[in-house]
Amino acid sequence: MDDERERAVHALTLLLSPIALERVLRRFGDRETVLTDLPPLKAAIRFQDTALEHARARQLSAEHIRKLAATIAADQKPHSEPAPEPLFDRAIFIFGLRRGANHAISEWLRGHFDDSEVRYLNSAEISLFETDGNLLTVDRDKYTRMAIGSQERTLIVGYENLDPATFPLHHNAHVAHRCDVVVVLRDFPNTAASIARQAQSDPAFAYRYRIRDLLDLWKRYAGYLESSSFGYTYVAFNPWFSDAAERRRISQALELQHSDHGLNRVSAYGQGSSFDGLHHDGRAQGMAVLNRWETMLDDRLFQFLLLADEESLEINERLFGGFPYDRATLLDRWRAGGAAR
Repeated sequence: MDDERERAVHALTLLLSPIALERVLRRFGDRETVLTDLPPLKAAIRFQDTALEHARARQLSAEHIRKLAATIAADQKPHSEPAPEPLFDRAIFIFGLRRGANHAISEWLRGHFDDSEVRYLNSAEISLFETDGNLLTVDRDKYTRMAIGSQERTLIVGYENLDPATFPLHHNAHVAHRCDVVVVLRDFPNTAASIARQAQSDPAFAYRYRIRDLLDLWKRYAGYLESSSFGYTYVAFNPWFSDAAERRRISQALELQHSDHGLNRVSAYGQGSSFDGLHHDGRAQGMAVLNRWETMLDDRLFQFLLLADEESLEINERLFGGFPYDRATLLDRWRAGGAAR
């Protein structure tokens, strides 16, 4: 519980300005701590220490803190200082889960533009963007002080296994004339199947993934999709993959000239598909991505992922349907040591 609470408090320092962080402390009942006169880093450190103390004293959950973050972020007024001149015409920030088909959506969206126009950044960390002339810093460790060419008019940034509620859009929107956040969700059984398959060839993958994060984040993404939270654009992968009309609707929502030019690309990031690698690059529509679970029914990790949380399959049925096994049937297979007997 305390680890989750700490992560939620830390996320606020990425999302909110010192003024807004003070507002959080006031919501916690702190009437004395002043952050606005401090440099940003010192303000963030003082906020984290103080806010965590209050959160523990009031026994606030991480979910309560995240909801507070979203509320205050939505209420923030633009910064009084003039914003820098945008480096790009368009910026699209894509959030998805690992093995959750976010790379497929990224390739499709890239296909709406000429390749020479796009600066694509894979698996960035959430941070405050900085610009200096034609130099862009997206995060401190991976994408720092990149020179942007004059022909690069579109920025596409991918974020994996991160909470889109903590993205500081109010600040980072200055990077382009128009910015959109796209959140991708694949159905739970096929996401779990791809994770379990990847773990077969790379056992450490499940450990690095933090399996508990999957269960928590998938449900959180599902909640955002159901409520259309934050004004973001949501992509349910399964209908996107199978329905051209759904892809056209998403293009229109983003005010893009619709194109399926990137539909059949398989991204090289993450070594491609857990099942097919890059074998289907150029013909991605031929992959059996909607029924990966069928080959993994007797895999113990796959069964564990579907049984570890009692709500995920219910939510999946509501959002995606089409999975023929209920929890009781899966539990019988688990107790039988694999296949039901």
